[in-house]
Amino acid sequence: MFELISRSPSRYYLAYGSNLDMERMGKRCPYAVVVGTTEIMGYRLLFKKSKTGCYATIEQDANESVPAVVWKLSEYDELLLDRYEGCPRYYYKKQFQLPVWNLNGNRMKKAKPCIAYVMHEDRRLGCPDAEYFELLQGGYSDWEFPLDTLKRGLAASIGRAEAIRYLKKQQMM
Repeated sequence: MFELISRSPSRYYLAYGSNLDMERMGKRCPYAVVVGTTEIMGYRLLFKKSKTGCYATIEQDANESVPAVVWKLSEYDELLLDRYEGCPRYYYKKQFQLPVWNLNGNRMKKAKPCIAYVMHEDRRLGCPDAEYFELLQGGYSDWEFPLDTLKRGLAASIGRAEAIRYLKKQQMM
């Protein structure tokens, strides 16, 4: 079956969580190519529970935005990522049409049709473990994304007071 699936990157994918990490993404999706970055306008970052912990997701919010790395995936990579993300059980794929800035910082001529994995809305909010949060923090730093997005996502997921305690423990305050 896998022999007939294309390994040529052809579909744009938005990474806003652990797939910001180049090394991890390279292992998960061996044919994926990083294209650039974008901003998912009208969405906010949250952390929700799944079977193995609490993970990043996005949810509509007109007053927020979430930075993302844009990858180009092959069909093969997408199947691997579906399995890794728990799609369709925990996450579903949502389509976006977004402007993309290439790695030189130049805006590409046309907006690109991109997919993002979004955790089902009925999942409960929760607190990510320290290792996962540090992974996201590293990705945000590597891509020079604003850490405030992570902090606001944490506060919206576990409450402001609990987020302050968590971030102090993580030495992010």
